[in-house]
Amino acid sequence: MPIQAALHFVFVDFENVQDIDLGLVAGKPAHVMLLLGKNQKKLDIALVQQIRRLADKVELVEVGASGHNALDMTLAYYLGRAVQRDPEAQFHIVSKDADFDPMIGHLQAQLIKVARFGSFSALPFLPQPKAASVTAKPPETRRAKVIARLKSPAIRNRPSSRKALLAHINTALGKETSEAGAADILRELVDSRVLSIDSRGKVTYAVPVGADV
Repeated sequence: MPIQAALHFVFVDFENVQDIDLGLVAGKPAHVMLLLGKNQKKLDIALVQQIRRLADKVELVEVGASGHNALDMTLAYYLGRAVQRDPEAQFHIVSKDADFDPMIGHLQAQLIKVARFGSFSALPFLPQPKAASVTAKPPETRRAKVIARLKSPAIRNRPSSRKALLAHINTALGKETSEAGAADILRELVDSRVLSIDSRGKVTYAVPVGADV
């Protein structure tokens, strides 16, 4: 199969890593070689469809021999050919097998740009998944809402003791606070005269001006 000009050559140890999405290389200047072990007789239909659709970018190599290092040696052979043909390209081995590392270190010492990755999706030139959007409310937003709730006379069953009030604040803020943080909010409520606490720890909430009593 003729190989189109590529900046990235990818060699997949398919005996070792089988979770791959070839669709990620569509439109990328890359050539992917899948090396199958002798006993790998079946491929997922979705992968076969991707191979057909990306025939100009994907090459399938069946390693006919069996043995502990048969696939490794075959991969090294094809890697060496690619390096000789295009030494300025970048070369990527997809495998969890650390046995490739001495060879990679030797090539890197020759200024060859080559590295090993434990998963196909970790290849640096592929689009990386977007970080999950943060849905948790920022600490300051939570703090403001807790204070506003405690100020409101419309909220029933507001904590009636200092101990219960601190526990309520800690629960409302969850991991965003600490005992010191809850105590700081409590001081703010007292200083702003939203509530008062007597010597026995009883909490009394101020009645807003104009509110019905």
